[in-house]
Amino acid sequence: MKQNLEFGLTVLSTPAGSQRTDIGIAAKDNTSVMINWDLPGWDYGNVSNIMQWSECQIACNNDVKCVAWTFVKDRQINNNCFLKSGVPPLNSYAVCVSGVKQKQNNQQVVWVYINRTLSQKNPDAAHGPIYAPLWLESTSMNNQWFVELDIFIDHSVIEVFEPEGGRFVITGRVYPEEANANNIGVYVTNSTGNIVINTIDIWNLTTIWT
Repeated sequence: MKQNLEFGLTVLSTPAGSQRTDIGIAAKDNTSVMINWDLPGWDYGNVSNIMQWSECQIACNNDVKCVAWTFVKDRQINNNCFLKSGVPPLNSYAVCVSGVKQKQNNQQVVWVYINRTLSQKNPDAAHGPIYAPLWLESTSMNNQWFVELDIFIDHSVIEVFEPEGGRFVITGRVYPEEANANNIGVYVTNSTGNIVINTIDIWNLTTIWT
């Protein structure tokens, strides 16, 4: 899998896609320093006397608990460098500079998500996306990245597992009102490289009741 892309499946979708749930993987070409991007959430500390984003990055690198950081350019000193215990999903924001503490040179962080923005029309139902960060390790062949997902759709419940190492599971509830929201599709957006789908295997779940 190449960097700087969004790839996934659209499930429980109407033929026109007006009602759908997206399950995908988002990646960015360089996560060590991301200009004009925010990583909202998972803050555990705010570093004082920080004048520029590079100092915020150094503060994170020197803290064993820190996994990611965000520097907010229009905030006053002592309230502008935020250290994070996890890697939240990216949010475009012009006054922010963010970064992820890098691991080994052959590892890349990606975000696996369930996007419920268009899953249901009911305003009282949950519409927010659900994310899980995942560190992938490249192979020696062409610096490719591989990921395998197990996706279970059981009426109103969607669960996504990473079966190789059991590194995460995300679960969401969706309630599509349209009777024809039973289609599935594959999509790729914003890709700067090639995407290879090795296999897609689909099974019907049988009932637990006999």
